[in-house]
Amino acid sequence: MSTEPSVNPWRKFTNMLPGNLRAVVTVTANNGDGTSNATTRDGTPIVVKGEGVAPPNQALIVDGEISVQVPALPQSSAEV
Repeated sequence: MSTEPSVNPWRKFTNMLPGNLRAVVTVTANNGDGTSNATTRDGTPIVVKGEGVAPPNQALIVDGEISVQVPALPQSSAEV
C-alpha cells in the first residue's frame, strides 16, 4: 500500500483498514493441523496459520500466517 496522500475515496478507506500486520516470532511447535504455536518477542504465546518453519526457529508472521523463516539475530534496545 502506498503511504502517499490520495484524493481517491476508496484508497483513503482501504488505508484506514488494518492489514499487513507483521511480527517476528519463535515457533515452539507445529500442530499438524496447518497451524503452529509460537511465542512473540515479549513472551506472549500465539497460534498462527502455517507449518513452514520448524521449531525452534524464528519466523516472520504476516497477518497471522507464517511467511518465511528469518535468521535469529540479537535484539537490543536503548532509551533516548
